[in-house]
Amino acid sequence: MDRGKSIISITTIAGTMESFVLESMVYMQQKGWNVTLMCNTNQHLLDRVPEGMDCVHVPMERSFSIGKAIKCTRQLVKEFRKRKPAMVQYGTTHAAMFGSIAAWIARVPIRIHLQWGIYNYDEMGFVGKFYWLVEWLTCKLSTDIRPVSHKNLQVAIDEHLFKAGKGKVLGQGGTIGVDLTKYPLAEKETLRQQIRQKYGISNSAYVYGFIGRISKDKGNNELLEAFRKIADDDVVLLLLGPNEGTIDKELQEWAEKSLKVIFAGSIDHNDIPKHLAAMDVLVHPTYREGFGMVLQEAMAMEVPIITTDIPGPSEVIEEGKSGVLVPSHDAEALSAAMLEFYKNKEKYAQFGKNGRIRAEKCFARPVMIDNIYQDKEELYNNYINNKKH
Repeated sequence: MDRGKSIISITTIAGTMESFVLESMVYMQQKGWNVTLMCNTNQHLLDRVPEGMDCVHVPMERSFSIGKAIKCTRQLVKEFRKRKPAMVQYGTTHAAMFGSIAAWIARVPIRIHLQWGIYNYDEMGFVGKFYWLVEWLTCKLSTDIRPVSHKNLQVAIDEHLFKAGKGKVLGQGGTIGVDLTKYPLAEKETLRQQIRQKYGISNSAYVYGFIGRISKDKGNNELLEAFRKIADDDVVLLLLGPNEGTIDKELQEWAEKSLKVIFAGSIDHNDIPKHLAAMDVLVHPTYREGFGMVLQEAMAMEVPIITTDIPGPSEVIEEGKSGVLVPSHDAEALSAAMLEFYKNKEKYAQFGKNGRIRAEKCFARPVMIDNIYQDKEELYNNYINNKKH
C-alpha cells in the first residue's frame, strides 16, 4: 500500500503545537504533504490551522493516569489505522508515550520522537526511574529520534535511552527557531522606554530580566539570592512569567518587599520582544532545559545572556561572545557574572549584537523549518527506496 507523503504530528497541549510545531507543518503542507495535527485542542489553535489540514482533538493532559493513558492510546491507534500515515512524530512526554505505543501497534512505518529535553533522572529518585523507563520505551518504539541539541543527544546515549546512530540533530539544534521579523531592532529604543515607563523603571537603571516559569527548577532561588547581593547598585530585576510557588519562602518575601524586584506576571507571547527591549541582560539560570527558545528570542533582540552550563542553553549561545555560562545551582557564580555585566556595560552590549548575528545564521525560522522539511523528505525517500528493495 502506498501511504503517500502523509504525516501526523502529536503534542500534549495546543500551546505546544502552536509554539513549536504548527509553522513547520504548514510549510510541509505547502510542499505537498498531507498533514494532520493531534493534541488537546483549543479554539485559538483551531483558528490558526489552515484549510486542508485536519486537527483532531485528543484529550491529553500533563497529569498522568492509567485510565487516561489507555483511552488516549486507543483513540490514537484508531486514528492511525484509519488515516494510514507514512510517518508520525510526537513531542512532549505524554504525547510521545501514547503516540509511540499507538504508532507501533498501528504499524506506522516511520515513527519520530522529537526529544525536546531529558530529565535528570538521578536527582528524581523513584520518579526518575519511572520517567527513564517511559523515555526508554518511547525511544525503543520509535524508528528515529530527533534530540533538540548535540549535548542532549550525547546525554541520551549515555543514559542508554538509545544507541548511537538512531538519533540525529537538525542543524545547530532547536525546534523551529525564531521569526526575526517580530524582533524590530529599529524600534528597540522606543520599546525600551515604553516598557520601562510602564513598570516605573528609570532610564539609568541596569535591568536584569528573566522570562519563564518562576520556579525552583528554573533557577529562581539562585537568581534572587544572586540579585540580593548586588541590589545596592542602580539595578532592577524584572521577572516575567507565572509564579509556581516553589521558590524559597524567605527569598520570595524579600523580593516582594524589594522596590528593585518586579514580578510582572505572565505576558502574551507577542509582547516578549518589547519586554526584551527593556532589558540589559537576560538571566536564565535553569537547572534543565531542552534548548532554550527564550535565549534565541533574546539574541534576536540583541540582548546578551547569562545562562547555565548545561546541555541546551550552553549550545544556543557562544561562550564569551554572545553570552556567559555559569554552573547551575551556584548563586555565587551567578552573582559575580551579573555584577560583571553591570560594571562593563559596553562590553556586554556588544555580546547582544553578536547574538543577533548568530540568531540570523543558525536560528532564523526559515532555516529551521527547511531543516525539518528536508529531514522528513529524506526519511520518506529512504522508506520508499527500502520498500522497492
